[in-house]
Amino acid sequence: MTKKWIQKLALGVVSLLSLAATNLHAQSWPVKPIKIIVPYTVGGASDITARLLAERMSVKFGQSVTVENRAGASGTIGTDAVAKAAPDGYTLVFVASSHVVNKALFPALTYDPIKSFTPISQTANVQLVMVVPATLPVNSVAEFIALAKAKPGSLSYASSGSGSNPQFFAEMLKQGAGIDLLHVPYKGSTAAHTDLLAGRTQLMFDALASVAPHVKSGRLKLLAVAGPTRSVLLPDVPTVMEGGVAGFGATSWGALLAPAGTHKPVIDRLHQETVAILNSADVKERLGALGAEVVASTPEQLGDLMQREEVRYSKMVRELRITPD
Repeated sequence: MTKKWIQKLALGVVSLLSLAATNLHAQSWPVKPIKIIVPYTVGGASDITARLLAERMSVKFGQSVTVENRAGASGTIGTDAVAKAAPDGYTLVFVASSHVVNKALFPALTYDPIKSFTPISQTANVQLVMVVPATLPVNSVAEFIALAKAKPGSLSYASSGSGSNPQFFAEMLKQGAGIDLLHVPYKGSTAAHTDLLAGRTQLMFDALASVAPHVKSGRLKLLAVAGPTRSVLLPDVPTVMEGGVAGFGATSWGALLAPAGTHKPVIDRLHQETVAILNSADVKERLGALGAEVVASTPEQLGDLMQREEVRYSKMVRELRITPD
């Protein structure tokens, strides 16, 4: 038996032991509580969906699954924490589609929105809606555009932060309609609603889940959905494009990610349970009421989506000259 052959045999044994350890870990996982970090404020679409998943996962896994909100800096604070977490499946992050644009917004970002994470599943497409205060004298997209053109620079729009989907969508409206609006960023959707409800800002694009209570109470008016076609969840509400803004159409999406390097058997288990939860009839109904249409993608499909969306949004950052505050 040669020395070289012995070395190869030893390497083979090490590989087999490593594979066995990985499989054993996956079979026993989870053995302790799991945490889902939401890098946005409480009450937004991402937060609501993450809490719904956590509630059901706790039952499925027999372990506590909690949600922790770490908002700030366009979602980079909480996301950075997950990028640096151990790749063991016990610390996850729930992101919105704005996640993929942060590399373009923050050149000194300490993580890569794609390379630093392992995809688990795209949860849903979230329909953003265009809302205005009840006191604003407009009842359609066309009327809002006419008012903005009559008072250039005097109307403002609220967003949940620079680089957030609400800002992107409002900037697309500005560009497509040829109007001048002032951007007023806040630390999350919930914080933005206070001034919007009071009429101190005049427009916001936000997830239906976030603004629905205010629309229902009559304090906000829902003018349009932001998607390229009418939502099956809101069939009577026109699109922004129908309101006269040619080519306007975009949706947000939610996704569950793990740190890069998380073992595939653990990712497979997380994906399996996430998809089962999302496809249950009652969860689909609950998410539908929030304006979210379930997708429940594979990890590979989510990875492809993130790469496409990073290219798309990075181009928008350049064209619309979007910069963080």
